[in-house]
Amino acid sequence: MSLVKGDILQNRYRITSLLAQGGMAAVYRGWHTTLNVSIAIKEMRPQPGLDAQMLAQLRQQFRQEAAILARLEHPNLVDVLDFFEDGDNSYLVMDMVSGESLADRVESEGALPEREVWKWAKQLLRALEYCHSQGVIHRDVKPSNIIIRPDGEVVLVDFGLVKLWDPDDPNTKVVMQGMGTPEYAAPEQYGMGQGYTDPRSDIYSLGATLYHALTGEPPMTATDRTADVKAFKSVRELNPAVGARMDGVIMHALELRIADRFDSAAEMKAAFNEAKSPYRRRQYRPASRSTKWIRLTVGIILGALAFLLLVVGLAMAIAQP
Repeated sequence: MSLVKGDILQNRYRITSLLAQGGMAAVYRGWHTTLNVSIAIKEMRPQPGLDAQMLAQLRQQFRQEAAILARLEHPNLVDVLDFFEDGDNSYLVMDMVSGESLADRVESEGALPEREVWKWAKQLLRALEYCHSQGVIHRDVKPSNIIIRPDGEVVLVDFGLVKLWDPDDPNTKVVMQGMGTPEYAAPEQYGMGQGYTDPRSDIYSLGATLYHALTGEPPMTATDRTADVKAFKSVRELNPAVGARMDGVIMHALELRIADRFDSAAEMKAAFNEAKSPYRRRQYRPASRSTKWIRLTVGIILGALAFLLLVVGLAMAIAQP
């Protein structure tokens, strides 16, 4: 049975309203009657008709999500306060993050300013860098899972599809089953011959999210892009006001082949910092080893020519009467 306004849980959490609901869970706004603060309560709500074994597995996954979130501490992540079970239901209590979702902001305003999106991208990359350092892959980064607070900071929420990641064992277990939202999910999440998901899957999803924020529309799904590669338009094709280098960073994050993306959130963050330089109109392309060698060789040759010209000039000056 669904919770309604006024219901009390654990003698201290009072339900005030329903915030959102999906196929497997519902999120409520609540009030902590002891601390007198607003809270968010996530209730596991499995679809009816599941057998006992599947239900037990879902409960275990929900507990695992709570345990993972409880050990994460970052200013751009939501804090977990409590986890408990009441009868057949399981609940996760979190800090209430005030604000609006990035999805709602784009829906109301359309394509957002590049400077603003860059600021949020930097915050989200710091959060993902931290998560990945803790062995956690979000796997569902998308506009509706990003809350813009009144102070302009963003918070990444809903770790419902989280995966525990071990770089020495890429075939690590998915804590909560699911493939993510198609427009923002990397192709490897659909088993499209890309191997297992890893931190670069979150890089793809963030790239898709930023693409949506800057263009006002979500990107094509990975499956549609695979079917018609030429149909996929870049950020600048849809919004020419976006700088070429910013466009290059996002498109690099959206590469279909996992090996062609940024290797880490830290690398993508560095590329964004570079994209804000005075030379932002140049497209961002990571330099290959051969490119770096060519640059070094050209530099040596130019330096040698400059030295030779200096020597010739001095010789001619000395030779003159």
